[in-house]
Amino acid sequence: QLSTSQPSPERVPSPEEQEWAGPEALCPSWLEDEAPDGEVPGHSGDPECATHAYERLQSALCQEGLPPTLDCSAEPRTGFGPLDMTVCILGCPTPFLPVLLEGGTRCPGAMVLCLSPTWASRVPSETSPGAWSLLLSRGVSFKMGGHSALETFVPPRRANYVTGTFAPGDPEGGWVGELARDLDCPTGGSVPLAHRLEDTLVARWVLAAGANLPVPPTLAFVLGTRGDLPAEPVAPGVRLVRLEDPQGQQSLVQEEVGAFLGAAAMEPYGQVGTGGVRGVGGTGGRRGAWRGTGVH
Repeated sequence: QLSTSQPSPERVPSPEEQEWAGPEALCPSWLEDEAPDGEVPGHSGDPECATHAYERLQSALCQEGLPPTLDCSAEPRTGFGPLDMTVCILGCPTPFLPVLLEGGTRCPGAMVLCLSPTWASRVPSETSPGAWSLLLSRGVSFKMGGHSALETFVPPRRANYVTGTFAPGDPEGGWVGELARDLDCPTGGSVPLAHRLEDTLVARWVLAAGANLPVPPTLAFVLGTRGDLPAEPVAPGVRLVRLEDPQGQQSLVQEEVGAFLGAAAMEPYGQVGTGGVRGVGGTGGRRGAWRGTGVH
């Protein structure tokens, strides 16, 4: 092996369940130029993005045969203190729907989904100097039986744990990463961590060099220095070739590929050809690595 970088039947809701919060009820003030306190996220809270996220949530609930979200925002919920549990999910609801549903069963009301940066604010932490607290003024909370409700919180509800869609390239990734940065509560990830985890070359380097775990034979061509890939320690099974001028080093690339494919370590992987390897021009990608079937 080489390195490479049934929904449930639809249920008809009851008349009571049909009184759900449509997109127009998501946030009456979201068209205002509202920005979180502290450091302002790069994503200003596009209402259209939040509407699409809300519609995805309703579609996912419908596919699972669960009732649609009820609009309870007209009567703000009060009485939340610093000791009340609030698990906040930022961004796209789809990847976290099982977590939201299970959390709503085990701790009704504690799971809160935030679909827009205008629903949250960052304030200086009272307990951790230099950190920030995340306060939720609006969110979709989950309860037993898959029930959910769009709610407003007065005063804003403090998050005790935060996670979300940190994946690079995700439409919500910008504001999610900014809201979750430097918080005074545990977080389930970060944008830099997501970048590192999705980088196959870095992941294999860490496993081989740092944890001494076996990885598939890997040949990688990178441009420049790439400080996240140090020369030492050597990563067993990972061959790293640094290119200064890929257009002038084609012979070196061909020699390295030939030696890699003919090495004894490749014998267990069966027939391998170079037809799946892309041209050297591929080194200009985000990771600065030459990609292809079998060769990075």
